[in-house]
Amino acid sequence: MRWKDFFYFSRRERRGILFLIVFVAGVFFGKYLFTPQTLPPVEELELSAGQAIAGREEKKEEVAAFASDPVASGSNTYRPYRKTGKPPEKRTYYQSQEAPPEPPKRNNYPRVDKLSPGTVIEINRSDTTGLMKVPGIGSSFARRITGYRNLLGGFYRIEQLQEVYGMYEELYVKIIPYLTVNPDSIRTIAVHSASVDRLKSHPYINFYQAKAIVEMQKKNGKINDINELSLLEEFSPDDLERIRPYLDFKAPEATIQTVP
Repeated sequence: MRWKDFFYFSRRERRGILFLIVFVAGVFFGKYLFTPQTLPPVEELELSAGQAIAGREEKKEEVAAFASDPVASGSNTYRPYRKTGKPPEKRTYYQSQEAPPEPPKRNNYPRVDKLSPGTVIEINRSDTTGLMKVPGIGSSFARRITGYRNLLGGFYRIEQLQEVYGMYEELYVKIIPYLTVNPDSIRTIAVHSASVDRLKSHPYINFYQAKAIVEMQKKNGKINDINELSLLEEFSPDDLERIRPYLDFKAPEATIQTVP
């Protein structure tokens, strides 16, 4: 059998092959002919049209801006922006040298004159402004001194200033010649009516000491003297010496009502 015999078709087979080719071609042609073409959404058409219009408007604005710029157009006269009614944008092509310096912050406290050597003030009766007159004491230390004085109820000796937060030896030595203490103005705590919270609010009395005082008073009925607190293990002799000026053991006198 020769190789040409493989490409030999009968008349009937040739008709079938021709029919198959026509059928396949008709299917592809019909699909292309009868398939409807999809149009882009209306929104996209409107967007494209709007972009085209915006492009033309921007072109017009650039031309108008060029015409109104005396430098770009080579004209010595300035022509206003007739198209939109807006003046052309002003641009600066330089940087500022530096920002103006900020004004100095003002102190809330008035400026006070310092005390001259030999002048003294009473520390328990001086306010913040009075303490600021002492050389070496500014607004910060004046507030600290008055704040600690209010917690104590007043100073009974000048050495208590060393307990003020931030007080250092050089400052303490510098300010004590200008200060004096009068313990008569100390505010004391009435022990017979004081609660645990009131007692422990004092810097020299902690919670356990305050609780021991209240329980002792409930048990004995009354505490007549600070020496009775020495029976409590919560207090040392140094503790009693520190709190002695701040505790008042006198009970209020009962008022006698007379019957008419």
